[in-house]
Amino acid sequence: MIERRAMKRIPINRAARLSFGEISGTHPCMVRDINALGACISTPYYIFASEFVLSFDGHSGIFICRIAWRKETLCGVCFLLRRRLPKLANDFQQPTNVVRFDHQIVGLHR
Repeated sequence: MIERRAMKRIPINRAARLSFGEISGTHPCMVRDINALGACISTPYYIFASEFVLSFDGHSGIFICRIAWRKETLCGVCFLLRRRLPKLANDFQQPTNVVRFDHQIVGLHR
């Protein structure tokens, strides 16, 4: 079999939990192998979601995942970067010349 991964995976066989936005609670899984770009996980059920959150150690380390491939109860996932919301102009520690009023940005004139 030809290896197509960009990075070699490290076998860990470690228990983890999955969280789905539309389903309450967490669900068990086993992380078979992992690297910085993704992982192979197995579950006692077929995963229908295309994106979910994978967590270790009671949510101390979480990964946002997207399914790359599926085969019965085994699937490969790639990790997604978490996007931060942009800061408002008046969220800085130092004073600025911009003030926010009812979701409108208004410049102060001096």
